[in-house]
Amino acid sequence: MKNYLSEDTEIFDFFGVKPLLSTSIRVTKKCNLRCKHCYAEGGKQIANEMSFAEITTVMDQLSELGVSDVFFTGGEPFIREDMPDILAYSNKCGFNTLVSTNGHFVNDKLVERIKNLKFKMLQVSIDGTHDIHIQNRGKQSLEDALNALDLFTKAQIDNVTVGSVLLKNATELDEIVDFCKEKGIPLFALMLLIEAGRAENMSSPSAKMMHDILERVFEKYEKHEQAVEFSSNTTLPPALVPFSSRQNDVHNKFACCSFPYILGIEANGDVAPCDGFFPYAEMIVGNVREKPLKEIWENSPVLNEIRQIKTSDLKGVCSKCIYLEYCAGGCRAAAYNKYKDLTMPDPACQNYYDAGLFPKDVIKK
Repeated sequence: MKNYLSEDTEIFDFFGVKPLLSTSIRVTKKCNLRCKHCYAEGGKQIANEMSFAEITTVMDQLSELGVSDVFFTGGEPFIREDMPDILAYSNKCGFNTLVSTNGHFVNDKLVERIKNLKFKMLQVSIDGTHDIHIQNRGKQSLEDALNALDLFTKAQIDNVTVGSVLLKNATELDEIVDFCKEKGIPLFALMLLIEAGRAENMSSPSAKMMHDILERVFEKYEKHEQAVEFSSNTTLPPALVPFSSRQNDVHNKFACCSFPYILGIEANGDVAPCDGFFPYAEMIVGNVREKPLKEIWENSPVLNEIRQIKTSDLKGVCSKCIYLEYCAGGCRAAAYNKYKDLTMPDPACQNYYDAGLFPKDVIKK
């Protein structure tokens, strides 16, 4: 008997409402870097970005809707001087607060302002060893990231995390797990590439390359298991976790995305089914400056249609996988980006299957 809810009717019966569980807020599109793999296309500030007052009003509405997790992204969040105040307000609302930074604007003064806040995740992005990181993000970017991690850990801030995207040149990604152990960083977030924005012309590693990288990453993880855990925002489908780690229920440490009970809010107030859908005009379901979030959440035809999709509607390898009910098809934004169809499989899993690498023990009998 399954011990999780998967269908819309089950979710509604349990909660009594269509629950909004988590939200990401892009507080700005402005960024000091131009990372090659940035699907958000962070860089220049866009017109009419939300003010502090507007962001706190959004958080008030999220609180009324019962949201638990709020993830602040960009651009680079700390490029905003009022970012510590935004995070403090998130704490005041009682949210599980998550934020990701490249580290450039982290200094003693900023740390002093946030050191007493509670974080579910305070993530610094590192994509690999020195040469790999600067290939993806630019000169000085690794020094900034390492400095931020040092300042966060010295201040004993909760749940400091290293976040890495699995890219073609991430062949030494397992060394990041060693790095976390050596530096006393408790959480590691592993994310798959979304091929949109500046990453539109990039491609994920081949299935064989990804398989080999993950084997090494999880070997190191098992070696350092008592010191380093996977962060909850890891976007790896459970079927791609190596067998021995799945036997130890490692995949349960990063529960699959709460889609479709999630929203993304753009810096200009646009709302989408999640952060990964902003590139698609047909997926913009409203704007917080024009309608309350509750009205958007409950009445959007797009959101209501998405919530009607059942796991049994999913195609490709998803239909064959024993984790279908639990995983619900992995990253729906990645599937939509590749196939323009929300019933298609997660591209990473389908690539594994097409290459003959999808684990046989995960195929339904």
